[in-house]
Amino acid sequence: MQTQSDSSKHKLERDRIGDDEGLVYAGMSDIGLERPVNEDRCESFPTQTGMCFLVLDGMGGADGGEFAAQISVDAIKRSLRGDLGLDLAEALTNSYEEANRTIIVRRQGQRFTEMGTTVVGVLIEDSAVVIGNVGDSRAYLVSGDEIRQLTIDHSYVQQLVDRNEISREDALPHPQSHILTQCLGSSPDIQIDVERYWIWPQRKGETSDLIVLCSDGLYSMVTEEEIQHVTTVVPPQQACEELIHLANSRGGFDNITIAIIPLHGHLKVEESPTWGRERASRERSRLIGAWWERSFVHHIIVSSLLAAGASLMAVGLFFYLRAL
Repeated sequence: MQTQSDSSKHKLERDRIGDDEGLVYAGMSDIGLERPVNEDRCESFPTQTGMCFLVLDGMGGADGGEFAAQISVDAIKRSLRGDLGLDLAEALTNSYEEANRTIIVRRQGQRFTEMGTTVVGVLIEDSAVVIGNVGDSRAYLVSGDEIRQLTIDHSYVQQLVDRNEISREDALPHPQSHILTQCLGSSPDIQIDVERYWIWPQRKGETSDLIVLCSDGLYSMVTEEEIQHVTTVVPPQQACEELIHLANSRGGFDNITIAIIPLHGHLKVEESPTWGRERASRERSRLIGAWWERSFVHHIIVSSLLAAGASLMAVGLFFYLRAL
């Protein structure tokens, strides 16, 4: 992909986006300037009850990294499209576990013994949101002038930060920042971090919160402040292009992937005021859908019983009226 964005567009004099009603999801992945292939993946797809957004960063050599990321996407899709009625966090966790099992099985082949992939994903159903990650691909929340990392990296330097041995600012330039403590495919028993959120309605004129998903090829070259600024002053598609251009202008040493998800509301940890009604509506729809998905023979039997019952009632009513 070639981007033609000019770096001068990142200057702070640009105005913030006003009305966000037209904002739509955008995702983009770029090979960068040094890697021979793109081992990242950026995907969005509908599930049984909502939408899923994913960013993955494969590893294990050119063939292995690409393969691990793609088969993980396929496994997550299959799992989520079959998990009708499950709790969102459980559904996302199950899908990651399925992807992990798939990679472990495929690692038996000699070419793919070292392959694996990071994953960060967002699953949205009405106002409910779950965010899950394995590895060091990240999810950020951009809310007005603030940006906050929502996920915790599964990496060696994050462990050093947690133990107060280095500062957060020293983590990225650390010589061992590339070492992961886990990824999909690394172990049969992986730790999947999943957090729940809800989208609260925004008032007219307010700016929508955004979720930004990205691989380390972006955040290792572009600061969080730059991500916050660019995503709030231009629409998502243009923001993706500009941030990838900026990462490439600074070396583009890795594949670069970003997804921007406008929420058209504000992300909070408290349950939204609309969630109770949404959940009841989903349950009714699920029960109706489950009934219609039963076998043809079942429907014939039920219909026949209903018809027989109606006939008996009609005969009974006929003789009752005749006896009057």
